[in-house]
Amino acid sequence: MAINYKKGIKTFLEHLGSNNNPAYIVVAIATAKGIFRPLFTMMDKKESSETKKYTALREGLTEVIAIPTYILCGTIAGKGAELIKDAEKAKMAKHNLRFVGVCTAALVVIPGLCSLVVKPFTDKIFNKNSEKRQPSQLQHFDVISGSNPPVFQKFSAPTAIHNYPARRISMSTFTNSGMKVG
Repeated sequence: MAINYKKGIKTFLEHLGSNNNPAYIVVAIATAKGIFRPLFTMMDKKESSETKKYTALREGLTEVIAIPTYILCGTIAGKGAELIKDAEKAKMAKHNLRFVGVCTAALVVIPGLCSLVVKPFTDKIFNKNSEKRQPSQLQHFDVISGSNPPVFQKFSAPTAIHNYPARRISMSTFTNSGMKVG
């Protein structure tokens, strides 16, 4: 009995074409990025070990957040097609809405989730002090002008800043510089 490869490939491609979901494509890309970007980051010989670990973790976490978000947003957006009565139009709308859902995930939802999750998570893993430093703990520096390269002189108290004359900046400084706004 001979296996008909052409018929099997044709059936597979027809099924894939009629049931295309944009989430599958972006999930495949996110999976590859989640594997290879941290791998390539760790292979970078120019960066410090701590920087490589932090960057690889951040990139991996981003893709771990992205994969379920793509699927969820595409699925939720595709549910809107159920409101359409005509079956043919509903099928077309479902594909288009899934695409819009995946795009929304990439542009809005994933960056928002990463902003909320990645930094606190990496700070806990690397035991970084997440408390804000008080103004009295900040170090103040002044650049000694005329030195090349610039020399930084440490102030002992923030009040030392007020001993220097203020330089007034007028709008003509910006308009005559050749920079254009807009």
